[in-house]
Amino acid sequence: MSPRIIQLPLSGRDRRHYMRELRAAEQAHRDLPAKVEEAYRAAHAVACHEWSVRQFIGGPAEPSPRIVDAIAGGCELLEVRCRRCSHESLIDLTEVVWPREKPIHTLAKVLRCQACKDERAGSGSSSARKSVTSCIAIRRTIRSNDPGEKPAKKARTR
Repeated sequence: MSPRIIQLPLSGRDRRHYMRELRAAEQAHRDLPAKVEEAYRAAHAVACHEWSVRQFIGGPAEPSPRIVDAIAGGCELLEVRCRRCSHESLIDLTEVVWPREKPIHTLAKVLRCQACKDERAGSGSSSARKSVTSCIAIRRTIRSNDPGEKPAKKARTR
């Protein structure tokens, strides 16, 4: 025989207390997905920053964050440098036609320097070696239409 559970009637004050606690728990449950999303965004941003620092000090490119994780972390710009002419450029990761699940360092194999390409086209030598780029860093996207951003001060003229 299973034991019987007898519920004691609650007084008005206890009932109000439990209702407040229940409402607080429901509110915390509603806020939880937003907090989890913010924590993931911060974790992806830290992973991108760590990879950029590792590239700065000359560490290995592997492992690198996935493209989708960099975009989710708000780091949408990839800075690359040509190994031949040292030309630097920024690539918007949201516009790259490449599988989003692949790591960022895999992009270096397929990117080519536009300055070197134009130089080869001007000189007419097609036998020149293709210039390969190297990934330098992942940068945060600067949004100019943020409502919280203060407008730039105008320069005074005298």
